[in-house]
Amino acid sequence: MQVTKLENNKEDVHMRVAAYCRVSTDKDAQAESLENQMEAFRYRLALHKNWDLVKIYADEGLSGTSVKNRARFQEMLDDCRAGRVDYIITKSISRFARNTLDCIRYVRKLQAMGVQLYFEKEGIDTGDASSEMLMTVMASFAQEESRSISENTKWGIRKRFEAGHEVKVRLYGFRHDEKEAYQIVPEEAEIVREVFRRYVHGESRADILKDLIRRGVKPPAGDCWKPLQLDRMLQNEKYVGDSVLQKTYTESHLTHRQIRNHGQVPMYRVVGAHAAIVDRHIFEQAQKISDMKKICSGNSTYPYGDMLICPLCGKPLTHGSLSNFSYMGRRIQNGGWGCYGDGGCRKYLLIQNFLDAAVISSYNEKFDEEAEQVDFYWLDDSVEGIRLGEDKVTICWKAGGRNRVKLRVSDERFLPSAFADYYNGFLGRIIRGEQKNNCKGLMGLKGANVNDISQKRMRDKHEDNKSPGAKRGQEGADCGVLPGQHQTGGTGRQS
Repeated sequence: MQVTKLENNKEDVHMRVAAYCRVSTDKDAQAESLENQMEAFRYRLALHKNWDLVKIYADEGLSGTSVKNRARFQEMLDDCRAGRVDYIITKSISRFARNTLDCIRYVRKLQAMGVQLYFEKEGIDTGDASSEMLMTVMASFAQEESRSISENTKWGIRKRFEAGHEVKVRLYGFRHDEKEAYQIVPEEAEIVREVFRRYVHGESRADILKDLIRRGVKPPAGDCWKPLQLDRMLQNEKYVGDSVLQKTYTESHLTHRQIRNHGQVPMYRVVGAHAAIVDRHIFEQAQKISDMKKICSGNSTYPYGDMLICPLCGKPLTHGSLSNFSYMGRRIQNGGWGCYGDGGCRKYLLIQNFLDAAVISSYNEKFDEEAEQVDFYWLDDSVEGIRLGEDKVTICWKAGGRNRVKLRVSDERFLPSAFADYYNGFLGRIIRGEQKNNCKGLMGLKGANVNDISQKRMRDKHEDNKSPGAKRGQEGADCGVLPGQHQTGGTGRQS
């Protein structure tokens, strides 16, 4: 009996062959490299008479550490699943994938479809039995090479940041000249200045946005202005001529995911990096207003911020909603300022409507103005400090001098100490479950303890020896609401 081994010559088998090539940037030199890869594949395929070229798949300007964003690579996989390809040739493992796991996973996927690969540089044919071990080793080298290139690139970028070299980005109000420097676009710059001016002068972002849309002002992108576009404009330091470098960083050379930098890597601020559109004073006021109007961690502190100090213990006053309150049949629109922060005495609570009236009256008298509401911009420009008392407010001016204004309360029960006593009783009933609370940001409720509140009220009554104002405040607390009041909510002004 004679046994003869039959050799299958791959050169004689009719195959549908595809080629895959990739370069990681779209610069001219890399584009030439891509053309060279494609031309070499055409020449190689022409040498094999039994090979039919299906297509040359080429990805340009994309990283090799991840395949999910490579459109031509994904197209090639789809054609393989459809049975249109038998064999794939590519220049090297690093051109196919720099991620070892991706490389092995996709080779196995293709083999399961009946498709083999040939890596030209390494001389590896996945149809050979020993190819996977060798390919794993070579792919690991490619991944390490990618990591080294990534680290060197990041080092170079950070060195440029340290030297203050800006990253040029497309930004409303600016264009780039031939040297890639920021140049102001006058028409757009005027809109930017208008937005900052109106926001600083007390208009809400929502009102400004509606007006821009109504007037048909062209937005930075898209067909219609969006809240996020206005938010980013008001926060962007480039409008004041500065540039903050490395706001984001790349997570790793494998994921290429951009992550917001919260101190993980150094950030650099370049002051006066380019021409400014917005005056620095106005820009800084806009940032302070934005911070005061943030309510994610509590109540809005606009417009007084940290200007108000408790006259009884010296702790900063906090702003909060006075839900379920009204006075003289009117809703308490702007809440109140009370000593309910960390370590506060909880014995002083001033309704903001009374404070606003006193400050506006004093400002109009001092500067012969007709202000109708308190805005941060004129407080910041003209007020040195505000000193609070039991029934008076003293305004100290930056220009010199001071005004003392009496609080125009309709009843002594609304003076800060008496009202704080009433309010503490209200908080106590909520904590004990005797009264329902419908306000999430109710001032003084967070961290409050019913025993602490009761003890403070007992000490206050003993110290005041049951003064008439305190007695009347207690009577109101016992009955739930003050005479003439209705249980309605009050909120602070929003952004």
